[in-house]
Amino acid sequence: MTAQDDTLAAQLAPYRATPGIVAALLVSSDGFVVASDVDAGIDPVAIAAQVAGVINLGAVFASELGQPKLNLLALDFDTLNAVIAPFDSELMLVLVGKPEALTFDLRLNKPGA
Repeated sequence: MTAQDDTLAAQLAPYRATPGIVAALLVSSDGFVVASDVDAGIDPVAIAAQVAGVINLGAVFASELGQPKLNLLALDFDTLNAVIAPFDSELMLVLVGKPEALTFDLRLNKPGA
């Protein structure tokens, strides 16, 4: 591990210090893990590979909407949530956590309800 790798891994520590965060990763746009700190049973390589596809899909979707880029992607699952956001100009930050650790305040109201 290089000194730069150590520095990037250390930057994940504050995220992992949040109770309920089970994974923090820095991922390149082509889907490679640059740094990770994850609970046992979580495969950072598999997550990074999927993030690459999501980033590409987000870029296409942003383009369709006439937007220059995707700023943040939030994924809400039954027992875990995930956030994918730019970390710097080359890396994406991926956080995975329990819903109480990664909360999304989004309310969809049905018309006429």
